[in-house]
Amino acid sequence: MGSLIDTIGAVIIGGLLLLTMINALFHIHAQGVNIEQHTILTEVSEKIATIMGGYFTRVGAGITPGSAILDSTTVNSFRFISRDITHTSSIRQFYIVQGDSIANKGYPLRVKIDGVTKLGPFWLSDELKFTYYDVSGDSIAFVGGLIPAGQLNNIRSLKLKMDFFYDAFAPDSLAGPDRKDPKNQIIIWSFFPNLYL
Repeated sequence: MGSLIDTIGAVIIGGLLLLTMINALFHIHAQGVNIEQHTILTEVSEKIATIMGGYFTRVGAGITPGSAILDSTTVNSFRFISRDITHTSSIRQFYIVQGDSIANKGYPLRVKIDGVTKLGPFWLSDELKFTYYDVSGDSIAFVGGLIPAGQLNNIRSLKLKMDFFYDAFAPDSLAGPDRKDPKNQIIIWSFFPNLYL
């Protein structure tokens, strides 16, 4: 009888050790996936920031400075025109815009050229935020969510804040601050040399 109790105890202890090892391996795997995804997130967000910076260098290229930035410029979007310096020298309209929030996905970021989406959607955890500055480095205030038409000609630079994220390797039932989805915040400062010339 004593050996039967010893055997049952050994099975219970062995089972607990086995469950502990499996749980530890699961957490190690989850952390490995999160680290790999965060590395990919960083690489992708840096590439997007580089591409966006390239678009910003084209603001007003070959255009009269007073007409380069268009009227739908808001805290969540930036619309400008530029000459296409690579092919036909035709005027192109660039529109960098954040869409409405979609549940469990975030805010879509798109870059449209002449109305056609060329980049995106990329998902942001928080709203895209543009801040516009004049030649003196003073920020230009929004009125009703828009830059006033009389101030569009004064824009000479901008600051763009983007927060990229991805869903962590965690159960969907885990919500709120316990979830800790990895994020990568990118801030771009861009001056528009074409508007100074």
